[in-house]
Amino acid sequence: MFRAVLQTAAVCFLIAGCAVEQEISRTPRTAVEQLLLTQAIERALKNLTLTLPPQASIYLEVSGFYIDRARLDMRDQTYGTLEQPSLDFLFVRDTVAVALGRMGYRIRRREEQPAYLARVSIESLGTMQGLAFFGMPAVQSVIIPFALPEIVLYRHIDQSGYARLHIDLFDHATGEYKGSSATVIGRTGHDQYTVFLFITWAETDLTAPP
Repeated sequence: MFRAVLQTAAVCFLIAGCAVEQEISRTPRTAVEQLLLTQAIERALKNLTLTLPPQASIYLEVSGFYIDRARLDMRDQTYGTLEQPSLDFLFVRDTVAVALGRMGYRIRRREEQPAYLARVSIESLGTMQGLAFFGMPAVQSVIIPFALPEIVLYRHIDQSGYARLHIDLFDHATGEYKGSSATVIGRTGHDQYTVFLFITWAETDLTAPP
């Protein structure tokens, strides 16, 4: 009887440690998170096409939702407004400029009177993280001073990067709408596994991950 009680208690502890959740990163961007974003943008731009004359001159603008939430002042009544461009937007702009340059277009400043205005609309840009865990989480007793370490039977940390954007084209002099590119999408993934406490490996489609 006592043995059955112990087995039941052990199963209850293990079941209590099972978890499946989806969450955003709560830490500054790691090297993996940065690669998930940059390579997602690069993969999206591989499918980009524009219907413009060869070697047309273009001025680039970027718009999208506010990405860097850490720069928002929650006490400010103008919460959510932008006074300076996000660094993420600047990176997207420069990456798009390189892609268009490789396609034969010429990137110009506004004062150089380019033929076209290209507005890059970032529909989505970010990373997601999911965790699946089976085992017993670390236990810290409050009443009796003792602690039990985490026992991992299986852990899967799933990180993914996603970039989705399109480009709207206008005549720079008249503002006449000239068309839009198709929406392009890029995805990346990085999965880390742990089984039986310490056996760990990673699977990813990133190029030269850390």
